[in-house]
Amino acid sequence: MLAFNLRYALLLTSLVFIPVVHASSFDCASAVSKTEKTICSDSYISDLDKKLGALWRPTLAKVADPKALKADQRGWLKNRNQCAEDVPCLRREYLMRLKALEYMVKPFSWDATWQIIPWGVSSGATLQTKRIDADHISFDISAVAGANSGDMDGIATIVGTEAHYSGTGCTLKFSAFNGLLDVTQDGSDPTCGGGMGVYYGGRYVASEQSQSIDYDLLSLGVARTQQEDELLHALLKDDYQTLLQNSGSMASGDASSDIPNAQVDEFWLRGLANSNAGILMRAPEGKLWLVLLVFDDQRESRARYYTNVPEWKKRVPNALLAWHKRIADDQTLPLDLMP
Repeated sequence: MLAFNLRYALLLTSLVFIPVVHASSFDCASAVSKTEKTICSDSYISDLDKKLGALWRPTLAKVADPKALKADQRGWLKNRNQCAEDVPCLRREYLMRLKALEYMVKPFSWDATWQIIPWGVSSGATLQTKRIDADHISFDISAVAGANSGDMDGIATIVGTEAHYSGTGCTLKFSAFNGLLDVTQDGSDPTCGGGMGVYYGGRYVASEQSQSIDYDLLSLGVARTQQEDELLHALLKDDYQTLLQNSGSMASGDASSDIPNAQVDEFWLRGLANSNAGILMRAPEGKLWLVLLVFDDQRESRARYYTNVPEWKKRVPNALLAWHKRIADDQTLPLDLMP
């Protein structure tokens, strides 16, 4: 009986150390690269990989140029593998790839309205192209990045499956690809008529409706782990979406003198750094502190303080207080202590 109990205990101990491996489009047992191991260890990315695997062959069979799609897939895999162990990077790569594959089977036409596949929640672009004659198209493009925007129009010359536009300090290349349109921009944002951070380059799908992708805070890199994303969901409730919309840009902030080993990130919506912003501080064991700027019913700015640490519910860490004072800039900015 003692020997049996010992064997049973050893079996349970060994099970504790078996890594969690999720299903994917490839055999996780033979995963070698950092990227493959990360995919297999993350259930969400594994599901995305399975969806891509299921969509790949039917798409390949229906597109106008299968050879071009295979080359494009090799390029995408190279970009994906550069993510290595970066979970947010992998999530974005898969979500954007799935969106592209949805539209590749559509027939291509220069007479169309196009929507960019967005890399985040606060970016987007709409492009209209129209064939003028055998050698030229007209284009009209508008884009946003946070609160900044840009517009541009002109005439591009068709060369094979591409169309080229050259202006003063700004060139655009429109490349037709299996029902999609890739836009390459050479020129700075202001030179091409855009506000700061506004670029027209990217992959566009033929659609009258703007495209959205189901990004979350982990996909955008605000949350660093699945557990942290879930903690922020539970803590912020409706304001989770507010944080998602306002986290267009991020930068590391100063540490808080009253909380050892804490890390601080500041974030803002591009172009509205003083009216849509927040600061997030994290410490070991899933401890979180957050101040988020919101608009009240009168469209006045106010700050909301959240934490999942009970002893900090009624007081705000020094780093967050300093940030609030700096953002307020000697103006009245109410700070609400959230439950």
